[in-house]
Amino acid sequence: MVVGPEQFAAHRGTVRGVLLRLVRDNALADDLVQEALLRATRAAGTLRGEAAPATWLTAIALNLARDHFRAAKRLPPSTSLDEAEDLAGPERPEADILMAEMSGCILGHVTRLPERQRDAVLLHHFAGLSHGEIAAALDTTEGNARVILHRGLAALRASLGRECVLDFADHIPCEQR
Repeated sequence: MVVGPEQFAAHRGTVRGVLLRLVRDNALADDLVQEALLRATRAAGTLRGEAAPATWLTAIALNLARDHFRAAKRLPPSTSLDEAEDLAGPERPEADILMAEMSGCILGHVTRLPERQRDAVLLHHFAGLSHGEIAAALDTTEGNARVILHRGLAALRASLGRECVLDFADHIPCEQR
């Protein structure tokens, strides 16, 4: 199976979305996507067809993000209320600010998960990858990917439960204690 740059480039938006949620920096996400595309294109000859190009590209991008954080010896930044205010729309600014703050809070909890669990949650819920695609990205079996995702979601629920009041019947389902 021969894969060209155009097949990888078709997945740029999805991969950028995953990276942006992880690194929370537009320029860094763009740099990591560009580097991932470059590496994927250079190594396209080694793609054996076991994983889809999107899955392979996402795995490369996640490894680059891990390498970045390891090299910098820091965690991804958290969203503050000041940043959330910038995201508010003109129609319902209070609700938009609360939603942005809640999203930042939840994403902060996601970033504190163990690496493989965090990656599985991001790939499944933010990139929309299937269990099989997550397995390929994490270099594990599909059954193990399901377990990692399940444990990640359980840990996320527990973490949120300790620090937040959850009410999924409410329009804003998460409020910090």
